[in-house]
Amino acid sequence: MDVKIDSSFGLVEALKVVEGDVVSLVGAGGKTTTLYGIASELRRHGKSVITTTTTNMQMPRYATTMPPLVYAADEDDWLETVRIRVGRYGSATVVGAREREDKIRGLAPEQIVLLRELADCVVLEADGARGRSLKAPASHEPVIPEVTTLTIVLAGIDALGLPLDENIVHRLDEVSEITGAQTGTPITEELIAKTLVTGYLDKIPHASGRTFFINKVDDSQTEPAESIGRALISMGASEVVFGQARTPHGCFYRMTPRKP
Repeated sequence: MDVKIDSSFGLVEALKVVEGDVVSLVGAGGKTTTLYGIASELRRHGKSVITTTTTNMQMPRYATTMPPLVYAADEDDWLETVRIRVGRYGSATVVGAREREDKIRGLAPEQIVLLRELADCVVLEADGARGRSLKAPASHEPVIPEVTTLTIVLAGIDALGLPLDENIVHRLDEVSEITGAQTGTPITEELIAKTLVTGYLDKIPHASGRTFFINKVDDSQTEPAESIGRALISMGASEVVFGQARTPHGCFYRMTPRKP
């Protein structure tokens, strides 16, 4: 299938996040980095943003990447606290509670709608991957709120060429069932694409846009990233973005099917 490839500067521009969006991140390979990369870019564009999660989420490695944190369980009126933080700082992270030192528990999906009026955009993690680079969801996953306007399905290109095992893949049994690949099989472009499309496409709310994001792509990996993108598009993806979420102001690439 013939594709069109555009380059753009900035993660928000590449993913086409706009004011009013509720963005849900699913999959694996750097969701938390992508979450705060999007938030950083939105703030750079003068937009207010709330970051949150509907699942357990790792605490960011670097505290400076995270907006002021609100624990809903600790507040008498957590929505008012979020409103004040957003008004003062332009952004806030709101979660349910702290599970342990390195993990925070998310909000219920129905609570996400309450945040829409408090900021220009809401960006959330709606899936867990335990730090792995590739994932297919179990039957109860992901937890995408119905108010989501854009769902971004992630994988890390660092999985490419590595053996299919639990060190790289979350929900190994699901990935093997989807792809037919045995444990230890080298992870190919087609395996990544089939995992993402078969695992997630039917679980995205009907009214939500959907974009596939191949993360951790540096200048030496654009060719294999394009190969994954072509495989995704041939399997039904309408947009594929690749680049490095940890440099959200950098150059990203967007692939779309070329119109006849």
